[in-house]
Amino acid sequence: MENKTSCRDHPHHATITFKIDIRKINSDGSLDHMPMGNKLLRKYGISNKAQLLVSGVDEADCVRKIKERLGRLND
Repeated sequence: MENKTSCRDHPHHATITFKIDIRKINSDGSLDHMPMGNKLLRKYGISNKAQLLVSGVDEADCVRKIKERLGRLND
C-alpha cells in the first residue's frame, strides 16, 4: 500500500498582490478624488501595484510566514 502524503505536508507558495493608491489629503481632511499616476510614482521608483511572494516547507509554514510578513507591514 502506498504511503499517501497529505497535501498540507507539501511545500506551499503564496502570491499576495497589493494595489497602491496614494492621494492628496485636502485641507478639510477629505481625500482627493485622483490617486497619483504611475508616471509620478515612477519618480519615486514604485508603481501602483506590488507583490509579496512567500513560500513555506508546508501549508502551516507558508501561512505562518504570511502572517509574519503582513504583521510587519503594520509596524
